[in-house]
Amino acid sequence: MKNLKLILFLFALFFVGTTEYAEAQVTRGQERRVVRRKVRRHNRRVVRRTLRRLPANTRPIVYRKISYYPVGGMYYIHRNGIYVRTFPPRGFRLAVVPTTAMIITVGTTRYHYADGVFYQPVDGEYAVAAPPIGAVVKELPEDAEEIDFDGVTMHELNQAVYKEVENGYEIIEVLEDDREP
Repeated sequence: MKNLKLILFLFALFFVGTTEYAEAQVTRGQERRVVRRKVRRHNRRVVRRTLRRLPANTRPIVYRKISYYPVGGMYYIHRNGIYVRTFPPRGFRLAVVPTTAMIITVGTTRYHYADGVFYQPVDGEYAVAAPPIGAVVKELPEDAEEIDFDGVTMHELNQAVYKEVENGYEIIEVLEDDREP
C-alpha cells in the first residue's frame, strides 16, 4: 500500500509539475519585445512536388545535359529514383507553351505565364524569362511557399516574391538566381 501511495504521488507530481510556468506567463506580459525584421518560411507539405512514375508517352527535353520531363505544364527531373518538381532555367526554349498558359502584359512586353514560369516569344519559340516585376497573376500554384516578412504574408515561387493584391498576386521582387546561367 505504501508503494501504491508513493507511485500515485509521483504520478500526480509528474503530471501537475511545478507552477513556475504560471509566474512566467504573468511577468511576460510586462516585458517589452524587440521586433526583428525576419523572414520566416512556413513549412507545409506540397502535394505535387514529386512523382514516382511519369505519365505514359512523357518525353524528356534535354537542356544543358539535364533531362526535363514536362507533365501538365510543370517540369520534373529524375533524382534518386523519383521525379522532383523543378523550374526550367532562364533561356530554356520550347516550341509550344503549355496549354494552361495565359497572356500577361507588363508595360509593353507580352509574356505567357503557366504554373510559375514566364515565357517570351523568341525566334518562333518560347524562352523561359525572368519573372517581370509588376506582373499580376490571378492564382499561384500549390507549391508557392508562404513567407512571413514583418508580419505581412508574401509568397515565393521560382525566385519571385508575390504580394497579394485585390485581383491576384503581384510580383514585387525577383531574387537572385543561384543556378548557373
